[in-house]
Amino acid sequence: MSEAAAAAAGRRAAFFLCAALVLGLAGNMTFQALVPELSAELALSKTEIGWISTVNYLAYAAAAPLLVGLTDRIDARLVMGSGLAFSLVAGLGSALFLDGFLSALLWRGLSGIGIAGTYMPGLKALTDRTAGPGQARLQALYTAVYSVGTALSAWLAGLLLVALGWRAAFLASGLLPALAGLLLVPLLPHRPRGSGGGTAAGIRAALRQKRAMGFALAYGAHCWELFGFRTWLVAFLVFAAAETGAAVDRASIASFATLVLLLGLPASLVGNELASRLPRTAVVSAFMLASAGLGTALGLVLDAGFALTLALALLYGCLVMIDSAAITVGTVQAAAAELKGATLAIQTLLGSVGAMLAPLASGFLLDLLGPGTRAGWAAALACVAAGALLGPLALAFVARGERRG
Repeated sequence: MSEAAAAAAGRRAAFFLCAALVLGLAGNMTFQALVPELSAELALSKTEIGWISTVNYLAYAAAAPLLVGLTDRIDARLVMGSGLAFSLVAGLGSALFLDGFLSALLWRGLSGIGIAGTYMPGLKALTDRTAGPGQARLQALYTAVYSVGTALSAWLAGLLLVALGWRAAFLASGLLPALAGLLLVPLLPHRPRGSGGGTAAGIRAALRQKRAMGFALAYGAHCWELFGFRTWLVAFLVFAAAETGAAVDRASIASFATLVLLLGLPASLVGNELASRLPRTAVVSAFMLASAGLGTALGLVLDAGFALTLALALLYGCLVMIDSAAITVGTVQAAAAELKGATLAIQTLLGSVGAMLAPLASGFLLDLLGPGTRAGWAAALACVAAGALLGPLALAFVARGERRG
């Protein structure tokens, strides 16, 4: 195959995989977008909301090492298809049977397995089908498209909530992943060359890659902040509107939240372009420090009114995502070819640990200080933002070790 033909085939694969990711993430933000309504209808405390979000990432953490690691041994497209099937079941189950805290734990857990089998396996499927100088940009595009999927999820949930009720929102979150599965059919089969993925030896070998592990640890810090913020985004905007007396209806809140999530796409692409032209670790560290600072400030500006609060939330949404593609591309580039699946499995595990702890810790603070108080929200948002500080520490530690080596 000529270089031009290979590049065209890579772009075609990227198109199908990005589209499948967007549809496959239809349930990713459904629960978070409906937190105000589900809290009231199902009598859920903020700590219970935190647990429901946490179990989603706990399931993700349990499933990801196996599912992503398997992509070193079998076609990642097949793994992604299995993840979409779990998302289908989780969405339909939530629509039909969600009736309280325990059932929410079950269906969100299955949803976590679905995302574990969809996101990173899709990135591996793309990596397996691309090569050359354009590969990093396609990887960054795929990673950034995650924001489109989550934005679609939040927007669709808000739209269907107003029009048909919250069960319709969950129904859509199950049907769209089924459609995503059809987009995997045109992809050509691929036989991976690696043999270590999913095995103890493969994981040990991946752990010895210092630079890749530095980015993987930074990804864990990134996910603490990202998923903590997304868990409470809609609920915080609802609180901010009520607290400041803004005349904003529920549909508008859903639209604002969707815009916050959508801005993550260009932010992530810009962040990776900057990281490709400058020292990647320094750029990522600077992004994370700026994000931590703004996230802490977000909970302290309600006296300035809803308009400024919303503007800062939009900017924070950009900063939360600006390091996303830069981190993941750094991990992929630093990993050995035969260990990319195992390396991404470790990164996914670390990310899911951060993602599951942040909602729990911030939810506890909200309940402790009062979910209807400014102090509660200020503490919760500061807790979420503080996670980003661990990323620069991890990258600095690894960089220092590399210089000594």
